[in-house]
Formats: sequence, C-alpha cells, structure tokens
Amino acid sequence: MSILSVAFDWLSASGKYLEDGATWIYDSAIYGVVALSFGRGAFFERAAAFMLSLVLTAAGCQGSYDVWSEIARRGHDVSVDTPFSTMIFATGAILEAALLFKFRKAGESLMTATWVSARNSAAIALAGAAVSLVFRSPTAGGPQIFLDCLDTVLAFQAAFLVAKETIEN
Repeated sequence: MSILSVAFDWLSASGKYLEDGATWIYDSAIYGVVALSFGRGAFFERAAAFMLSLVLTAAGCQGSYDVWSEIARRGHDVSVDTPFSTMIFATGAILEAALLFKFRKAGESLMTATWVSARNSAAIALAGAAVSLVFRSPTAGGPQIFLDCLDTVLAFQAAFLVAKETIEN
C-alpha cells in the first residue's frame, strides 16, 4: 500500500497521496520486523518487540509534529484528503485489521504490536473517512488537528502496551 500510494501520488502529481504512503511505512516496518523475528527464539522476539515499541513511539512523535504543524499553519489552507485517497487508505487499514483480528488476544508482544498497529490504522482511517464526508470544504484545520491528536494518542498508547507486555513476559 505504501509503494502504491507513493507511486500514484507521483504519477498523478497531486501531492495528496504521499502522506498516506508515508503512513504505511510504519506498518511495513512493523510487519517486516515481526516476519524476521517471529519463531527465532525468546531473545530475538523480545528484542524485536522493544524495537516495535520504538517504531510506535516514532509514529507518535510524527503525530505530535503533525499536530504542531497544523496549529502553526492554522492561517493557511489545509487540504482535506480526496474521497479516493480516503477510500484507499480506509480499505487497506480495515482489511489489515480484519486479517489480524484473531490475534488481538494472543498474549505475545509481537502479536500485540501488529494488532494494535492495525487497530489504530483502522480507527484513524474510519475517523478520516467520516471527516472527509462531513467536511467537504477545502479547509478543515480543526478536524485535521483532532485526527492527528487521536493518531498520536493511539500510537503512544500502543507503544506503551507493547513495551509493558514485553517487560511482563
């Protein structure tokens, strides 16, 4: 999804899909680390879980920066995602969460990280779809700040959950 979103942004020269593509990079990093470490032993899985909590923390930091930049640019026009962009992002995020739903109570740090990441993506995608349906105007600074705050809180909460479960196990 990341590569497709960035490629579509480049081909269409719209500039609206690049952020969606960048958002998928965190999911790609999470699933890559899980794929490389799952089943390699307790030490590698535990180290990978700590790395995943750092990736989720980085996502929270990016969300914090997004909130700050939205507030700083408050006087400027802030584009709302196009319905096509919202549909692509929401479809991918919901599919991702649906595939990982059965692992939500697995009790393993790596599975917790993948599930909470997918859950967060789906929640933000659904909230973003609702915002794009309600706010059809070319500017939506307040709703975008709300979405960025929600994304930030969910990312930090996920990082905390993964780190806590890793320490407990």
